[in-house]
Amino acid sequence: MGFNNALRSLIIFSTLVCGTAFALEQPIVVSFADQPINKFNQKLELAQQQDRSWSQQPESISAHYAGSSFQLAKVKKYQGKVVTYNVSGASEQHPKMLLILSMEKQKNRWKLDAARLTWQCKNGLHFGTDRCSNNH
Repeated sequence: MGFNNALRSLIIFSTLVCGTAFALEQPIVVSFADQPINKFNQKLELAQQQDRSWSQQPESISAHYAGSSFQLAKVKKYQGKVVTYNVSGASEQHPKMLLILSMEKQKNRWKLDAARLTWQCKNGLHFGTDRCSNNH
């Protein structure tokens, strides 16, 4: 068994073992789709000027961007930024979605740097932007 096969087996094994609890320690993301952030940042700036409670902490900012169909799964600090991972449940019509938001504080105000969406097809081992088939 070559190194690449051993590594692939280890990744698959760790995903299967952790998959039931969402494996957010390190989800395997192979591709993502950038999501718009400019209008949200304008809304966030206004909310911070008005001292709206949701605009003060990364967790609540993340929840506001993600919406009610997503649940905050993890918050991580990375290179001076705060990265949040929000996950939605899978259904027969939709794959499990993962929304990754990166934000930082500039001049005492939060601002999104990036919003990236990726998903996991039914019985999939990784998150990506592949088309999911509706076949069971």
